[in-house]
Amino acid sequence: MGRPALQEEDKRIIQVNIRLTKEENEMVCNYAQASAMTPANWIRQKAFTGRFPAIKLSPINAALYRELHKIGVNLNQAVKQLNAGKLSPAFVTILTALIKTQKDILNCLMK
Repeated sequence: MGRPALQEEDKRIIQVNIRLTKEENEMVCNYAQASAMTPANWIRQKAFTGRFPAIKLSPINAALYRELHKIGVNLNQAVKQLNAGKLSPAFVTILTALIKTQKDILNCLMK
């Protein structure tokens, strides 16, 4: 049995073509894949809702993301203490390296 026919008003008959750079196309494809959508559906939803479609993470990646978020909150609190002069300036390089590492891990998870 085939897919049910669409109503006339639900058929998408107008085609809009856009040009993207390689980087833009890669970004759209990555976002679409992370959202479990096709690039066209991802662009359509972003254009009509104004929001990024929800990213679907595997349970393992979701748990890692939550843990990294908690670590990020702690890092932000440490940076706030450092900026307030309550921590030794020697921590600046350590905190900077930790923040960069966290961002790198998050970027890898989002690919």
